[in-house]
Amino acid sequence: MKRVAPSQGAESAPSEPETDPENSAQTTARRRFIEQSATTLGQAWAKQWRQDLHREGRPAAGGWPGTLREARTQVEINLPSELLHRKMPAITGVERELAARTAYASARNEWRRHLEPETP
Repeated sequence: MKRVAPSQGAESAPSEPETDPENSAQTTARRRFIEQSATTLGQAWAKQWRQDLHREGRPAAGGWPGTLREARTQVEINLPSELLHRKMPAITGVERELAARTAYASARNEWRRHLEPETP
């Protein structure tokens, strides 16, 4: 069987852009919104931990007491309603995990900024 080489004189059609610029801008804005919301959520979460400890008469000392599992719960409770309120599509699993990790890191950083000395 004889193989035929592709025609060298044939011009290929101009390729279409792989992404729609408007859709790309929306995706970027959505990602930015989710990340900012998760950052704010993490800061509020750390603040709530401090307040709870203070009500118990304990200092907000030591390492960040929250867990990634709790961060996922925080995201699941708070972000879907924010997206719905803004008439955005539901959060995806990948976005949810990114938001949980962002919220956790934000909470841990906020916690560290406000560490108190431990009482002896």
